[in-house]
Amino acid sequence: MLFCDEVTSALDADTAVAVMNLLTELPDRRGLSLVLVSHDLRLVADRTDSLVVISGGHVVESGPTARLFTAPTHPVTAAPATGMPLGG
Repeated sequence: MLFCDEVTSALDADTAVAVMNLLTELPDRRGLSLVLVSHDLRLVADRTDSLVVISGGHVVESGPTARLFTAPTHPVTAAPATGMPLGG
């Protein structure tokens, strides 16, 4: 398992995408799991099968990435501050 905590936070947009592309190739190439921790959910969303949304140290919502983007059930997930284009 490779745990990446805010791995792109100090990078410019192009470099962040390049790093994410490299990281997301690893599970298939090396047979490992990848855990991405990020405040930029749009950056990780198309590279994940599922998401866990945490607020105040508690899991407030989790599930398949596509569902969280299209039908969030918690206000934190749907909040514009997340940068996620949720709920239409």
